Amino acid sequence: MNKRLIYVDALRAAATFFVVLLHTAAGNLNYVKIGSFEWNVFNFYDSISRFGVPVFVMISGMFLLNPNKDVSLRDIYRKYIFRIVKSFVFWSLLYALYTNVNNYDSFNSDIFVKNFISGHYHLWYLYMIVGLYAITPILRKIAADKEVSRYFLLLSLIFVFILPMIIKSFNVEFLEMIIKKFDFHIVLGYASYYLGGYYLRVYNIKKGNRKVIYILGILGAISTVVLTAMASLKTGKTEGAFYSYFSPNVMLVSISVFIFFKYEISKIKFSRKSIAAIETLSNCSFGIYLIHDFFNMFFSCMVIDTMNYNPLLSVLATTLLVYCASLLVSYIMAKVPFLKNTL
Repeated sequence: MNKRLIYVDALRAAATFFVVLLHTAAGNLNYVKIGSFEWNVFNFYDSISRFGVPVFVMISGMFLLNPNKDVSLRDIYRKYIFRIVKSFVFWSLLYALYTNVNNYDSFNSDIFVKNFISGHYHLWYLYMIVGLYAITPILRKIAADKEVSRYFLLLSLIFVFILPMIIKSFNVEFLEMIIKKFDFHIVLGYASYYLGGYYLRVYNIKKGNRKVIYILGILGAISTVVLTAMASLKTGKTEGAFYSYFSPNVMLVSISVFIFFKYEISKIKFSRKSIAAIETLSNCSFGIYLIHDFFNMFFSCMVIDTMNYNPLLSVLATTLLVYCASLLVSYIMAKVPFLKNTL
């Protein structure tokens, strides 16, 4: 039996909580004045929570790209992709029905079908992870070779994180035109996080370098807050360029959080009860991700949201409420034979 890595369970649980925090904070971000106290609070919480999705991808990569793990092409489609497809069909159907009933006087079949196929806004992740699963056999060959992995990650750093941010920040249209001519797709997208998760798990980072990474992660989080505020004040609308999972600032935060859990959280001697609790939170994480926006919408209809009182407290209180409600439902569903297959 493989020994569970408790720091990975803790990391997965933390990433899930921060995804819920992100969606809670972002709910009213565009409904308050740019630069107001409320907007700045929402921007702060939104900015520091951006590492959640990249960390999810990194965790998937650290396991599925392991050459020592027996993962056949048959496994990829029958075990991993099929599970995601089942989850998408079930939850996209529920969200499409819920949205249709709440937003229209009568059932609109065209909008229902469109919403079902495209999925509720946060279900984009399921489409993306299926794409990564599909290219996993290829990426496993790359992951098996350290030098090739480093070359892949270097190209990703340049073409996914650095050059696009330069183009966006300085509006360098000529550079964008040149890059498009390369038609460079293999290292683009979330494959960088996917492979990066495996690379950071397998290869050790010296203590001195880890401290530098932690500092860069803190600076990345601060820069997300500050640069988003500056760009938004300049244009008069919330600018999301620095929120992007492919912005260098978010990438630095994601890597630093991953490394912090690997090297620092792993040193903690958790009690048996704590380990059991962390494993439960980890096991329910995917369910929480799928379910939580139902509660965001439900509590909003009940006028329980981040605008009720001081947002410094209301964002955290609403996040905890949504997270705990989603955790409870996910835990119960996991005990029901039919429903557990949708999580």
